[in-house]
Amino acid sequence: MPLLIAARICNFTVNKNNSMYEFVYCSAARPDLDSHDIARILGSARDYNSKNNITGCLVYYNNEFIQLLEGDREILQKLFSKISLDDRHSRITILAEGHKEKRVFNNWSMAYHELSEGDVQAISKDVFTGNFIAFSQYAQKDTFPAILFWSKVCLLLQQ
Repeated sequence: MPLLIAARICNFTVNKNNSMYEFVYCSAARPDLDSHDIARILGSARDYNSKNNITGCLVYYNNEFIQLLEGDREILQKLFSKISLDDRHSRITILAEGHKEKRVFNNWSMAYHELSEGDVQAISKDVFTGNFIAFSQYAQKDTFPAILFWSKVCLLLQQ
């Protein structure tokens, strides 16, 4: 079962004249989504995000996406319009959104790892889930969308 945790590595700062915004959404992946589709999603996200000063975290697990994005409000609204039209997922729901002072995912890098049968045998899902949930307890949670994002990710991993 593939697990994707991705975020864009950037060191952006918030300009006092430019307000930082964030939103969290979830969606259901198309049932036939495969690793090639994920690679295309990551490639286009990396390109768009770096050109538009966007950071965030995308989690894909058990055919569900959960993503927190942060950046300029107008740019995020345009991006969400594009995300909403993407046929690789459905039931797209914004869970929370709002203004914020600073980025949560300022120094994260893009990562992707698809668990093979050998990986699953080497590490149990319970160990991975426990470690990720422990990590989430230390993650920065300055805003309601950030709190909701980490809570939703933990619930998804415990399914």
